Amino acid sequence: MKFVGIDIAKGTFVAACPVQNGYQTKSCPNDAKGVKKFIGSISNADYHCVLEATGNYGTLLLYMLSEQEIAVSLVNPKQIKYFARMMMVVTKTYFVDAKLIALYGEKMQPPIYEMPTAAILFTILTDNPATDLA
Repeated sequence: MKFVGIDIAKGTFVAACPVQNGYQTKSCPNDAKGVKKFIGSISNADYHCVLEATGNYGTLLLYMLSEQEIAVSLVNPKQIKYFARMMMVVTKTYFVDAKLIALYGEKMQPPIYEMPTAAILFTILTDNPATDLA
């Protein structure tokens, strides 16, 4: 199982995927099109995505990953903050944070998130009625 760390912002998200010598990072738009493109670049059997609970910013990504049956974990941002301190990481960028979240996933093996489908779908559609999930 390969752990992908995802750092989410309002307009974009950065994903850190493990490669031979560390992590490869890429930035994607935080909309339905960007999430679909990201999901197309990973396979559901090999990857486990880990992201911080960032309110509504990660809702669409969380929903679409779950719909594609890709393992996804939602962790408390404080857990990542304290993990970063333990790893003595002082640099704070989206790319560094995504790598740190991936490393956290690898070391801590967080549980897979259980999606409350009806409630989460309602939240997505009411926050952004123009969202194209198809």
